[in-house]
Amino acid sequence: MVNDMRAMKAKSTPARPAPLRQNVMVFQGGGALGAYQAGVFEALAERGIEPDWLVGTSIGAINAALIAGNRPEDRLERLRQFWAGVALDRPFASLMPASGKPWTPGTATWQAMTRGVPGFYQPRFPLQWDFSRRLPPGQLSVYDTLPLRQTLLDLIDFDYLNKGDIRLSLFAVNVSSGLPARFDNRRDRKPLTPEHIMASGALPPGFAPVEIDGQWYWDGGIYSNTPLDIVLDDAERCDTLCFMVDLWDASEPIPDTLGDAVMRMKNLQFASRSHEHLRDHRIMQDLRRAVKRLGEHLPPELAQQAEFRRLLDLGCEHSFDIVHLVMKAQADEDSFRDVDFSSEALRLRKALGLRDGKRAADYCRRLTFAADNAGLRVHTVDQDD
Repeated sequence: MVNDMRAMKAKSTPARPAPLRQNVMVFQGGGALGAYQAGVFEALAERGIEPDWLVGTSIGAINAALIAGNRPEDRLERLRQFWAGVALDRPFASLMPASGKPWTPGTATWQAMTRGVPGFYQPRFPLQWDFSRRLPPGQLSVYDTLPLRQTLLDLIDFDYLNKGDIRLSLFAVNVSSGLPARFDNRRDRKPLTPEHIMASGALPPGFAPVEIDGQWYWDGGIYSNTPLDIVLDDAERCDTLCFMVDLWDASEPIPDTLGDAVMRMKNLQFASRSHEHLRDHRIMQDLRRAVKRLGEHLPPELAQQAEFRRLLDLGCEHSFDIVHLVMKAQADEDSFRDVDFSSEALRLRKALGLRDGKRAADYCRRLTFAADNAGLRVHTVDQDD
């Protein structure tokens, strides 16, 4: 599935006139790890790669909305304001001896869990530790995300967002039906609101479901933490360059401590499962291109027959290039790293995103068009130091 850069160079096809192409960015969920996505976007934007369409779930939905909901000249500043606003200082970290370093991530996690995160969420009082207590759906959580609603209102221009200059798709799941839900500023009849963004990030039991038009929604990551299918299944097909920015790494060494085992389990739980579907989408897109080519050689009297017409309508000459970036786990991180909002951790993750985003932009400059029989390609950019 993965294309090797050297193999691509050797097998590159001659350049042809550039067709209409859309740039898409797909952002995975992962709480505090989302600072990495902000870094990737900043690096791409600084190199002139702007999105036509943003797709996100959970923290990825917040990052995507901050971008789509602001004019180009304001996007980076709004992202910086959000991540600066949710940053926490690790209490007493500077006073700890070297031997206490393994505990420093825990201090930040404890702070976020007991005091909340400014501009994001706060503990409910009285604390909801009685899991058998009956409550209205909007109160079924340990934390209250009302501060996030105000943050979104402060940092997002919802009039601009709903104009749809950039398409925005947010992924959630319907609590009652268990079916996935998509909120889209170009497809939905009603405008997107802070509630749509909050619904995409309402991960239980931390956050309560969010009500929209009489239905209750939870975090889309419960169903699929990487909503790539939204892009691949879209009916309005055109040549697509998609940046898939994941926060959980599915391929890591076998753990050798119990703590590492818990973190490994969580990584697997939330890592992208899109590779399971990419093979089918690749086959389907290759077939669409073959059908398109077939139609060009059919005699007109055959092409107009109903059974052939239905087949030819499935044809599509467009290609998909997916550039896959995954944030690697760092030393001294534990299984609660997605709750580590310490300023130190956020700075590191953004720096990693800036580095990898720059590498992705450089890679795309060398990207050649797909051969006529290739409908979908996946590219993994070298992220090793």
